[in-house]
Amino acid sequence: MKIFGPTLDGMEKALDLRLKRHALLSSNVANSETPGYKARELDFAGQLQKAFGVPGSASPTLKTDLRHMDLTITEGEHIVLDSTVQPGADGNNVDLDISMGKLSANGRAYESAAGLVSQQFKFIKQFIRRGG
Repeated sequence: MKIFGPTLDGMEKALDLRLKRHALLSSNVANSETPGYKARELDFAGQLQKAFGVPGSASPTLKTDLRHMDLTITEGEHIVLDSTVQPGADGNNVDLDISMGKLSANGRAYESAAGLVSQQFKFIKQFIRRGG
């Protein structure tokens, strides 16, 4: 039995994806001077839809028999090359200013989601104290 419901489950998934995106964006910043490096991005919306089983998105595959192949999603499948910036003469397409902006925005989104989770736990705590 799930005691927290879909809201906290969704926030957990969103926080996990924000954390993965943060690591990816940090890698882009760290490699901004590496010749030939191609910036990478997380398909955040697609992965969130997949996590919630939204119709039209690639839903998780269920393995109903031990003889079936394991088709679960691997860790790297949600990473795509970011082609929004043209590569420079050295083949690197990381724009440090854009990458830092994305990193900052992602950090704010993570903090916002974490604040919502904290608020949900406060509501649960109040509910328990009042004998709900």
